[in-house]
Amino acid sequence: MSDETGPLAGLPPADRTLLVRPPLELAVLEIRFAADSDDVDPDFGLLARERLADLGYDYPRLERAQEARLEIAMQPGSEPMSQVQQVARGWQLHAADGSGHITLLPGAVVVQTTRYERWSVTLRPVLEAVLNVTEEVLAPTLVARIGLRYVDRFVDADADSPARWQGRIHPDLIGAVGHPVLGRHVRAAQQQVELSLGPAQGALLRHGPFIDLAVGGATSYLVDIDVFDAESIRFTAAALLYRADVLNGSAASLFQATLTPDYLRSLQRRQATGADPAPSPAPDGAQELTP
Repeated sequence: MSDETGPLAGLPPADRTLLVRPPLELAVLEIRFAADSDDVDPDFGLLARERLADLGYDYPRLERAQEARLEIAMQPGSEPMSQVQQVARGWQLHAADGSGHITLLPGAVVVQTTRYERWSVTLRPVLEAVLNVTEEVLAPTLVARIGLRYVDRFVDADADSPARWQGRIHPDLIGAVGHPVLGRHVRAAQQQVELSLGPAQGALLRHGPFIDLAVGGATSYLVDIDVFDAESIRFTAAALLYRADVLNGSAASLFQATLTPDYLRSLQRRQATGADPAPSPAPDGAQELTP
């Protein structure tokens, strides 16, 4: 990526080298905008599916989706009462391979996948097609927020305690695990770090070791990065793609900053040609660590 679309707040550009075993569990991109109605026509979903099919992305199943809000009423001297209210109705497109779905609502578009190759292949083309259809059909004017979330799960079947992640996770982040007295007693830990990356931009970093029953009770390590831009802007597909590129580069930089340099290098593989590849849009920091 060019300097113009580099990471937010002067974060260092991420290393472009691929990972041998990508730890990505989930990638979610959400754009919220002002809605003029509480429902959308099925033609919206059908047109989005057709545009994606033209690009080679198969989303054969279209289902109704709805957004709800939970309201809790509290009166002195009485039991709290909760009520679920339907806020909006839209459509959800499901990937043929079961790896994810796209949700189209009157005030939001959400792209979600559990099978990630790289930003320029998995998310960006899908986002571009969906944004173009949204601009064409709904013609929204005001964007409230764009968010990009990557959930990575590091697995080591031989990690019998959180201490095994010392030397892998940056020592300034690993916290109580590295404490000289408490460290050997820690079984699991979760930390949330809120980062400011601009006047209306930021990130939430949730991380920590946990007992992973899917790996026979070994200790895995979670790195959950949610970067966002809450600046209100006019809805144009080009502007939103630009901002998504910037958020993606920022997520890649944050991902690499959670690891020690030695551990990052151990996860990487050299390019087959031995040379740097041509520049491409940024990935999430899980499969291709490049802004």
